[in-house]
Amino acid sequence: MLDPARVDLAELVTALDDRTPEVEWFIDPATGRIVPVIPEAVCGEPEPDVEGWVAIAPTSARDGYQDMADFTAGVQHRRAAELLDRALNGRGAFRRFKNTLFDFPEVRDQWFRFRDARARRRALDWLVGAGLVTGEDAALAATAYPDPEPENEDLPAVVAVELAAAYGDRLSQVLLVGPWASGEGSVESPLELLVVLGELDSPWTELRRIDEVLWRHTERSGITVCAYPVSQAALSRPVEPWLVRARAEAVRLR
Repeated sequence: MLDPARVDLAELVTALDDRTPEVEWFIDPATGRIVPVIPEAVCGEPEPDVEGWVAIAPTSARDGYQDMADFTAGVQHRRAAELLDRALNGRGAFRRFKNTLFDFPEVRDQWFRFRDARARRRALDWLVGAGLVTGEDAALAATAYPDPEPENEDLPAVVAVELAAAYGDRLSQVLLVGPWASGEGSVESPLELLVVLGELDSPWTELRRIDEVLWRHTERSGITVCAYPVSQAALSRPVEPWLVRARAEAVRLR
């Protein structure tokens, strides 16, 4: 039996994923060495001697599709999750999934880590199935490749912290309102915040002050982040209907 540490799992993953018609992959059961075999007529080079080696058949595309579905289920970026879920429907899912990720660099990096962990564990399972390593050794080696934890971020809390830093003592409260506060928000729902200030001269001046914070988090998260500056006095005795509703449903963040 081979020690899994002797096998280049990255190369085995490449072999298992390779569906090139002219290429066959083999692994030496004694050393764990992996080589591609290409007909001499195609590459112009002599074929390596792989007598007694084990052929590596490519894995099913269903495994890759399941990886994409499992990853999408854990994506925290709401807009990315919606678009990736759409990409998985129908023919051409692999291409659409890949193209969608180009618009979300942070999510793409998470996908690469997730895919690599899944592929390496699948390679270890293949070694067990081929009778080259023991199940116990493979299970131990697989512990080094867990699925990465989803990058859970409490977006309202993060934005509230930055608003508090921007305003200092002028800030009385940051309140979460709208669909996110009621728990009825959808992927398209904006994140709405009441920025309650001790004194307020012009809401428009305050919006210009915090525009960079709101836009940066909107661009990064894919969720429209909105803020409504109000004075503490106006919130204490609301007159406008929207502010009455907002006060009734608000969840305090700061």
